[in-house]
Amino acid sequence: MFILGLQGSPRKSGNTDILLKTFMDAAARAGASVNTIQAAKAGVADCIGCGYCEKHGTCVIVDDPMATSIYGLMRQAELIVAASPVYFYGVSAQLKKLIDRCQTLWSRKYIYRLKDPMASTRQGILLSVAASQGRQLFDGVHLTAKYFFDAIDARFAHALTYRGIEAKGEIRHQDGLAVDVDALVRQTVVPLLTRKTVLFVSPKGACRAPLAAAMAQQQHGRRIRTGYAGLSPASELSAPLLRVMQRKGTDLGYRTPMAIDQALQGAKPDLTVVLDDTMGGDPVPGVKSLRWPLPPAEDDAAVDRLLQDIEARLDTLIDPID
Repeated sequence: MFILGLQGSPRKSGNTDILLKTFMDAAARAGASVNTIQAAKAGVADCIGCGYCEKHGTCVIVDDPMATSIYGLMRQAELIVAASPVYFYGVSAQLKKLIDRCQTLWSRKYIYRLKDPMASTRQGILLSVAASQGRQLFDGVHLTAKYFFDAIDARFAHALTYRGIEAKGEIRHQDGLAVDVDALVRQTVVPLLTRKTVLFVSPKGACRAPLAAAMAQQQHGRRIRTGYAGLSPASELSAPLLRVMQRKGTDLGYRTPMAIDQALQGAKPDLTVVLDDTMGGDPVPGVKSLRWPLPPAEDDAAVDRLLQDIEARLDTLIDPID
């Protein structure tokens, strides 16, 4: 399981930074793979409000970290944690810059009507710290988080907020912090970790494996989690795959082929599914494999046939890992 943290405070080792780290460390101890982006240092370019994403489904900015890595990390993550101090009843400018660039994902969802394969299971958490005690202190950050998580296909699951925390590092002395964080991990992380994992493997991981993983995630995502990998990964997903899935309303944008180690993120799957009859042996030693010898798909028509073949096999996934 992969958790992405978005740390919005510009203050290194400040209260927001400490709060997010406390949660991420607890999630890692529970068994999750975690990664935190420091928004103030990420080098994300400003949204320029050009409307390009609404006309093309991608951002006009293609060479900053948002385009080259952060969109992809958001698509991999099963849980996204947005952390920010309260500045004038809103999130920090650094985090807001990153959120604004997610207009691209909003456009893919609401203009192009594309649904991410993990939309039914991905969750979002808000962590926030503020110095004052105002009654409506967190209303602004809650609203921003609500619509941010909706745009990136994550259900706004929980918020953990603290008032009256101002001096640097003061959050460490907050009564009940460890108890609150542990409870949040039990509510959000542990249920996701208990699902069995199925890894789909093909030679290049560019078409058959990501297609099968996406379809299995859509059909059985509440019972299993899926991943995909290639023995010798290609540089990008196949164009016919992306076209066919887009016509069917499934968004595989910002995903790339991965090696097995990268896909596993330090964990072992409960089952591997090998999608090519030329691949011998088990891709992950000690893990049971199913064999689905499906032919490569080089054009849209072949991907359509492949999709139908995979769909007919999906019900066979559950019994081997229950």
